[in-house]
Amino acid sequence: MKSDIEVIKEGVTEIRDMLDGLMRQHETIGMMKLSERSLQEFLEDEPDIYTLDDAKVVYL
Repeated sequence: MKSDIEVIKEGVTEIRDMLDGLMRQHETIGMMKLSERSLQEFLEDEPDIYTLDDAKVVYL
């Protein structure tokens, strides 16, 4: 019986760790979206450093 309780505790701990990871991931995505939105207006008026032609690769 004691081993069954230990197995259940390990399972609960594993689930808790997975949920913590998902929450951190969700928070990170939220912060990235917020950052993108808050900087969008500021960056709209800034000139592009590189053009699309700069990004093209030329193979010889």
